[in-house]
Amino acid sequence: MKLIRNLPTKIINGRVVSYGIFWCEDCKQEVEKRLGNGLRYKSCGCYKIKHSESHTKLYRVWHDMKQRILNPNNKFYKDYGDRGIAICPEWTDKENGYINFRDWSLNNGYKEGLFIDRKNPNGNYETSNCRWITVLESNRNKTNTITMEIANEIRFKHNTGNYTQKELAKKFNASQRTISYIINNKIWKT
Repeated sequence: MKLIRNLPTKIINGRVVSYGIFWCEDCKQEVEKRLGNGLRYKSCGCYKIKHSESHTKLYRVWHDMKQRILNPNNKFYKDYGDRGIAICPEWTDKENGYINFRDWSLNNGYKEGLFIDRKNPNGNYETSNCRWITVLESNRNKTNTITMEIANEIRFKHNTGNYTQKELAKKFNASQRTISYIINNKIWKT
């Protein structure tokens, strides 16, 4: 923190204590602190407040969302970041990304048991495309939802001999086991 100006000393419990006004780079505010503490610490304590929520479900949702989009080593990256899906700058801001996400969430229906969902599954994580829904609603909005029409297309493509089950699984964003069940009429029967 940067000292802006000294304040008059105070007597607390019979001791003379020096205070000052400091500029906190983390929260971009002036704060009053004991002179020694202000000179010693980089933050007014806002950093601790921001990250004291790191063990909450909402923080985990935010963290996992960023991992799917920004971390090529994440197992879900191929379905998100690699497809070009992004996160709005307000939610990735280095200083206030989580706070912005948290505030948006609390003002837009977040509560325990709900999941973040993109209205357009091919769209970005941004305020205009996100909402909080139940797991049942979330499953209906997935890009890998297979319909009877898609199952028939999978069978047709497989019967041409031009596609392996593995290729169809990748093309339709499904497991190879699901493709096998469809081809063998165990699910989505014709």
